[in-house]
Order: sequence, then C-alpha cells, then structure tokens
Amino acid sequence: MTIDSLLDACELVLQEQGEPQSSYWLASQVMEMELWRASEADVRDALGKDIAKLGQSSRFVALPDDEFALRSWSEEK
Repeated sequence: MTIDSLLDACELVLQEQGEPQSSYWLASQVMEMELWRASEADVRDALGKDIAKLGQSSRFVALPDDEFALRSWSEEK
C-alpha cells in the first residue's frame, strides 16, 4: 500500500491492528511507524472531514469514545 496521505496511514495502522482505535493511538502509531507526522487533532480532523464529506463512501467510520474503524469491517459481518 502506498502512503500518500494521513488517511492512507490511518488505514494501514487500522488494518494491521484489526480493531477500532482512538485518534490518540492512531496518531502515535503513524508517528512511531514513520508513516506520517500528525498530532491527535490532525488525525481526528482528517478522519472526521473524510467521513463528513464522503458519508457511506468513506473508508472509515466513527465510533463512540473517539474511536475509528474501517467501514469494511462492518460490511464483512
């Protein structure tokens, strides 16, 4: 997978973890894995804007407690 954006980095981290994660945890992982330089606010903002703009077409879903998951996970069930 090519990492061209913060959203790509978040998707990769979520795929590797296989479960929903908080924006704080996603930010720490994208930094630790040297995928993208981003703060928790950057991650939350990018994911929130993507979900708001694309709705059901977004690859992400927001969950309670500031967690995010891949939409494909809910479609697989």
